[in-house]
Amino acid sequence: MSIQASTPVSRDLARVADRIAASALLRPEFCDRLARALSQLWSVAAPQFVDEDLGKFDAILIRLVPTTSLDTRVELSDRIADAEQAPRALLLVLAHDAIEVAGPILRRSPALADDDLVDVARRCGAGHMGAIAERPEISIRVSDVLVLRGDDLVRRTVCANPGAHLSDKSFARLSLQAREDESFGIVLVHRADLPELVVRFLRDNGSPTLRRALDERDSGRGVHDPLARISTSIRATEAGWLEPYDFEAAAAVLQRLGDARHHLDPFVRRLAQTDNFPEVVQVIAEVSGLPLDLVKHMMVSLDTEPFAKVARAVGLRVETVQEILMIGPWLHRLDARARDAALLVFQATTVDDARARLRRWVGDGTAGA
Repeated sequence: MSIQASTPVSRDLARVADRIAASALLRPEFCDRLARALSQLWSVAAPQFVDEDLGKFDAILIRLVPTTSLDTRVELSDRIADAEQAPRALLLVLAHDAIEVAGPILRRSPALADDDLVDVARRCGAGHMGAIAERPEISIRVSDVLVLRGDDLVRRTVCANPGAHLSDKSFARLSLQAREDESFGIVLVHRADLPELVVRFLRDNGSPTLRRALDERDSGRGVHDPLARISTSIRATEAGWLEPYDFEAAAAVLQRLGDARHHLDPFVRRLAQTDNFPEVVQVIAEVSGLPLDLVKHMMVSLDTEPFAKVARAVGLRVETVQEILMIGPWLHRLDARARDAALLVFQATTVDDARARLRRWVGDGTAGA
């Protein structure tokens, strides 16, 4: 049964959809001409389409596409690739098509969800993964699939893409490749979000050329001081771990900080014992004078040395530091050895030294970068 449409375009689409649905056999020439005509209509009228129109486009083109030529499908793909809302079924069919067809959609379409991209990466070949790797932004979940299932070229493309958010697991895989492939290692070294543990691994295992590249990177960014490294560690990898937490709501804890300043350690310990990670972050940012964003990333980083020194500088006790190392992202990111190492740094640092380092870093212009 046909659906009454409210605009001339909608009524025309409804009539075409009815005709297509009633046709038992569609000739290739007819499919090609109609698909090209609808592709041109999309370019002109898509902003005016409502959900019903998108549904009709889907219903029509899904019938036509299997019989159309490669050139027609490429044209369709290119025309719908930039649409925020696109005919859903058609989009997915084209995304799984030959790479010439799928490429524009995989590289550009904002209508593809992570589930869609992961499915394409798992079902299709390296060409499709390479196209996904060129997207302007790639989530950690999708990057993991590309890095772990892709070939060397796919991994190189992901690594060179500043919009690709990489997990610790992906960085570990990329660092192993960098150890064997010097030119790949240079690409990896130039990522702004390179974790400190990967830097250490490459210093210990990389080629002399790679170590020189790391020296140049560090000297250019002034990151020899462990506290200063935090300012270059606002990384997509760590941002993914911070997404579940509401730091704006947690800011309300600062209203209770006035009286608690004289009893800071028990106040922070109670917050940690009740797993109030964003509240702990807010308090440490406030009492240390460090920007909130830097403290967020300091307290998710695998490099715990800066946190240990800041904790010592603001007067926390070892028991409180132990509690903090067991909440938030660190509950999952740190193992027993990493926690023990953080506690050793905390205990080995004098209060005077920690406070001097913190004052120097707070006053550094790069801290607010």
